[in-house]
Amino acid sequence: MTAPPTGLIAQSQADLLAVDATYLWHPWSPSRVSPDTVVATSGAGCEVFDADGRRYLDAKSSGLNAALGYGCQPVIDAISAQLSRLMTYDMGEGSNLPAIELAQRIAGLAGPRLSRTFFCNSGSEAVEACIRIARFYHAVLGATERTAIVSLENAYHGATMGAAACSAGSSPVAPEVAPTGFVTVPGPDYAAGSGSGDDAGIEHLRAHLDEHGPRTAAVIVEPVQARGARVVPDAYLRAVRRLCDEHAVLLVLDEVTTGFGRTGRMFAHQYADIQPDLLATSKGLTGGYMSLGAATTTPEVFDAFDRHRGLAGFVHGHTHSGHASACAAGLAVLGYIENANLIANVRARGAQLLGRLAELRDVPYVRGVRGRGLFVAVELDSSRRAGQVRRQSKDEGVLVRRTGASIVLAPPLIITAAEIDRIADVLVPAVLAGAELSY
Repeated sequence: MTAPPTGLIAQSQADLLAVDATYLWHPWSPSRVSPDTVVATSGAGCEVFDADGRRYLDAKSSGLNAALGYGCQPVIDAISAQLSRLMTYDMGEGSNLPAIELAQRIAGLAGPRLSRTFFCNSGSEAVEACIRIARFYHAVLGATERTAIVSLENAYHGATMGAAACSAGSSPVAPEVAPTGFVTVPGPDYAAGSGSGDDAGIEHLRAHLDEHGPRTAAVIVEPVQARGARVVPDAYLRAVRRLCDEHAVLLVLDEVTTGFGRTGRMFAHQYADIQPDLLATSKGLTGGYMSLGAATTTPEVFDAFDRHRGLAGFVHGHTHSGHASACAAGLAVLGYIENANLIANVRARGAQLLGRLAELRDVPYVRGVRGRGLFVAVELDSSRRAGQVRRQSKDEGVLVRRTGASIVLAPPLIITAAEIDRIADVLVPAVLAGAELSY
């Protein structure tokens, strides 16, 4: 094989895709890239540019993680400054200042009960850490039979083995190699139609815990499900919290997608006025500028390990746990969110977006328009129709995410009113054009 070509920066989209197809293995696909794949070469604000110089409004924030858009100078400066001082230092046998500061900041934002953070590298790893913490917690207390992790239908919790096992129906792990001890139950009855005041569907979880509670370590829930931006009703979340308390089961909330402002609150579970025993976060924590995930828990959970150090405590970690430069990015992102009052912007722009998309509710093949803050979905009647909408939107310069039959919108938190209008001006006609599809 010849040596890989160099100097790719000057090549066209088509040339780069040809090299990509030869050397890269992309996530979430066993196949090569398609001819319309965007090779992003630069970005500014809410826009990215491809190798041919075409500009796109990124209405999906890259992988739902570019919370502050592209080229946010305060974050770039914070990372650069930390890299110059000390890129990182081993958290297994030491510590570093940004990790200490960021853990303290997260406690201040997530409190009052959530005050102890374990850092990792991604959302999947954060969920994986929560699973292990939950199981180890019960084991050190002598309840070794409590190992089951219960998740809800339509959930997505990540791509590592344990996280994927919590994602029935969307798991990338084949059943024959999936780990054991994971159970999925039906979740909220979204058809009930009474929104945040409805706990319809909780009977499924109640029945499961009534029978299997003594063998259950934790229940894991997304306040807004990443697969299609389905908002779990606040009353349902409160009912889950009560059931977990009744059965001495830990509640894990997966806010990898929704944490740090995405829904118009710092954390989506704050709408329900509850707190979990374990909180998994990642995407918005560093805004895509560095890789970082976090599992945050209560003093009670942490103290169970601290009191039983003779059992080796929590033997789990990663080389880059608490990476100093990533934590510096997190501190800068949180500072920017607060200083720029972005959560208020999320609420205003989210209401604007849902308002602009409201006319689609009456389209026969639109199954729903829903969301919270800047996490919105238009569900169609087929993935084929959704794929057409995604392609047409891209052709018109707006990048959206297709998840199954849903078009998911999660633009950067910095998005302006004019940019929201631009998204709607492209998406609404693209959805209406879907009527031309024949089946």
